[in-house]
Amino acid sequence: MEVNNNQMPQYNNQMPQYNNIQGNPMPQGVPVMQGVPVRPAATITTVRVGNSENFKKYSLLALIFGIVYSFCLYHNHASITHPIFMVAALVILKLMRAKEGLSLIADCNGKKGLGIFYVVSLVLLSIHRCLTTSWALEFLERTAIVLLFMSFIVYLYVDTTGFDIGAWFAGIFVTLIKPLEHIARPVRDHRAYKKAIGKEGSADKNKMIVAIIIGIGVALALLVVILPLLASADAVFENLLSNIKLDIDDNVVYAIKMVLTAIVFFWAAYTIITSLAAKELKVKAMGEGTTDPVIAITFTSIIGAVYILFCAIQFIYLFSGNVALPKNYTYAEYAHEGFYQLLAVCILNVIMVSVCQAFFKESKVLKALLTVIAVCTYIMIASSAMRMILYVGAYHLTFLRLFVLWFLAVLCFWLAFLIASLYIKRFPVFRACMVAITIAFIAFTYSNPDYRIAEYDLVAAGDDIDEYKSVKDYITNNLSYDAVPAIAGNEELVDAYERAHSDRHYMDEDKYTGFRKFNVSYYIAHQTLKFYKAG
Repeated sequence: MEVNNNQMPQYNNQMPQYNNIQGNPMPQGVPVMQGVPVRPAATITTVRVGNSENFKKYSLLALIFGIVYSFCLYHNHASITHPIFMVAALVILKLMRAKEGLSLIADCNGKKGLGIFYVVSLVLLSIHRCLTTSWALEFLERTAIVLLFMSFIVYLYVDTTGFDIGAWFAGIFVTLIKPLEHIARPVRDHRAYKKAIGKEGSADKNKMIVAIIIGIGVALALLVVILPLLASADAVFENLLSNIKLDIDDNVVYAIKMVLTAIVFFWAAYTIITSLAAKELKVKAMGEGTTDPVIAITFTSIIGAVYILFCAIQFIYLFSGNVALPKNYTYAEYAHEGFYQLLAVCILNVIMVSVCQAFFKESKVLKALLTVIAVCTYIMIASSAMRMILYVGAYHLTFLRLFVLWFLAVLCFWLAFLIASLYIKRFPVFRACMVAITIAFIAFTYSNPDYRIAEYDLVAAGDDIDEYKSVKDYITNNLSYDAVPAIAGNEELVDAYERAHSDRHYMDEDKYTGFRKFNVSYYIAHQTLKFYKAG
């Protein structure tokens, strides 16, 4: 008998008598092929598995990064260990990049210029951390270093061609939250690595250990709530708890916190680098705007008209100084009164120009209106600077007043790059702004602001320093140890400075002395104050 090999197999959905492997009847409706029951397709469940190769390549370097971070920077952000950490971090990043055959400074397209700039800038900012004790500079520099380092990471692993400012900040933000997105990745990768080398532990034992750790964590969380409630419910129990004293040495607590810090930053380094190496960061540049420009033309024309009127008033009242001010106004009061409001308008204008470029279609009319607004913004910036200079002339210099003058200069650069982007397609606004602002910030920090402020105020006050109580109080109470060399020639002021800081002497000594916490600014100030005290 001939067999047709091309004949389609026959299915029978009415054969419940066939049994499955365990001998149980197959359910109704299960297809059967040539007497063999066919199981329904199972629902596919994605199971996250570890990557042993990642663990082999990156785990040790990430662990070293965590240890170095903890030793250099834990509770210690203004010392000589900061440049040590930065150099170590860059070396570790170079070794991680080398695992993939990549360079430390070359981006995805092989360009190295910006990479060199990032490395030099990060090292310079880190070096300055041990040259100042200014709390304001500490906050600004730490923020700048984090943003610059994360921008550097994005630059290395993502093709940023065509990125606008929004895309860059989105890339930095997404990179920063990678440790939260992949919090279990190091554990999974470690398990996969142990399995790959044949040293996987008992699954039941691993589950039991994890269960115990989770149970302890839940118990501790509940006891935080339960113990106070029970103590308030029973006086005997409260007395028993009060007699329990856990006398743990402060050094032990400090060491435990350093270990936990090392673990956290190992986790962060490992998850970020494995995510970026796997090309998980997907950020798309917005490209050219698509919204009807008539909307933007309407509101920018109205705002532009208001700005032209305002700028005319600035020329009449502030710049010329020939027209009388409103009654009971001095130039210093007039200058200070509207400064911060005007600064806010300048920032808003810069944002408005950026948004109009990003969201609206290109239009010659809109381009002209945005240019008018940008020119008006320059006049407002000049007005703001003039107001602040008048106010400083009357009431002397402070860190905030000096910083806002620096910030106005930065706004000028940002606005210039935005104007250039109106007329030059694909102008790299973010990169130009980042380079200009970084250079300006490094120049600002290395100019030693607190020293310059004290020096300026002393010259402005002259021999009448005692009559300017506000100047004397500001120097002695608000400026950091950076200002001490500027007042070294004035024994009275040095004595006042020393008295003002005597209450925090031991705290500052612990904060800025020793190898791990050595700070150059504090050392110079301490030697100066010690000299005058000995004299």
